[in-house]
Parts: sequence; structure tokens; C-alpha cells
Amino acid sequence: MVSNPAIALRFQRTVLQEKADLSPAGHAALSLAPHPTRFIEALAEGDNARDAVYALALMLPHRQAVWWACLATRLLPDSDESSDDRVAIEAAERWVQSGSPEDAEQAGVVAERSNSARAPGWAAMAAFWSGPSLAPRGQQAVAPPAHLPGVAVRTAMILLTHDPLFAGRASFADWLEIGLALMNGGNGRDAQTKLRERFAAA
Repeated sequence: MVSNPAIALRFQRTVLQEKADLSPAGHAALSLAPHPTRFIEALAEGDNARDAVYALALMLPHRQAVWWACLATRLLPDSDESSDDRVAIEAAERWVQSGSPEDAEQAGVVAERSNSARAPGWAAMAAFWSGPSLAPRGQQAVAPPAHLPGVAVRTAMILLTHDPLFAGRASFADWLEIGLALMNGGNGRDAQTKLRERFAAA
């Protein structure tokens, strides 16, 4: 891993302390970390992939965080066959590509219709919460708190880890591989491909 961030990470210790749901070990690592990437590296090197995923979901720029959720949810065995999952993932991907308020709003509509016990709907919700407003169009804008997209991404990762379709093959360490690739400036595709191959071979 590298210690020089390839992208600008959000590193607000108070937000991470209050919103990242870190374990005691994660809080200890946060208090000692001199800068963002060293914090994530320390968690990964300490075999604390769970906290690394939780923290990185809040630290990545919103577009990269939502893309992370998209890449991970695309690995669900039935993501291309389940129409609800596909619609949710595609809505999130459209926002990643455009960044437009309209696509964020549409992702919110899709998320509300999605199964809240499934990860793809949370990827769409992360896109919606990355938009400029939580209020319906035509009403006064209500800016979402900056940590909300990360919370939705974290929820997606939790649900993926425990999704019966993976039959116990998926772990936070797997999702962290994609997240680290994004943190280091990549697009995450190579990490996604490696995970797909690993899951297929398991």
C-alpha cells in the first residue's frame, strides 16, 4: 500500500469517531493515525478489514464511494437476473457517471422501491444521498449530511458480506480490496475481476 493519497479523502476525526461505528481498536488506530491513508493502512495491516471498510466508506469522495458499492453489488450471483437489483445498481451507476441532481433524485426513487434487506437498494440510496437535496423537486432544498452516502455504502457492504447468495464466501477483506484500489486512484475494475474469479473458484 502507499501512504500518499491519489485522491482527496475526507478525514474529519470527529465525524469518524461519531459516525463510522468503529470498534475500540478502530478508535485507537484513528487516534494514532497521522493522516488518512495511514489510518486505513493501519487497520488493514492489523487485520481489521471491518473497520477499514466502515471508515473508508465515509472517507472516499461520494462518487468513488458510490462506485465502490456498485462494483461490489455487481458481484452478487443474481445481480444480472434480478430485475430489482439491476435497476437499483444501474440507477446508482448513472449518478456516478453524470453526477446530476436528476440522476440522484431518480436513484432515490429507485431506492425507496427496493428491498431494504438487499445491498443494491443501498447503493442507489448512497447515490441519492450524494445529491444536492433530500427534499422533493420544487421544495426548498435540504442538503444531506456529508456522512450519509458513506453510511449507505457501509450498509451495502454489511448486507453483501452476509448475503446468503455468497454462501459465506464474502468478507469485509474482499470489499476492502476494491476500496483500496479506489483510494489509490484506480477504477476498481481489476480488483472486482479478481474477486469475481475468486468467488467463482470457491
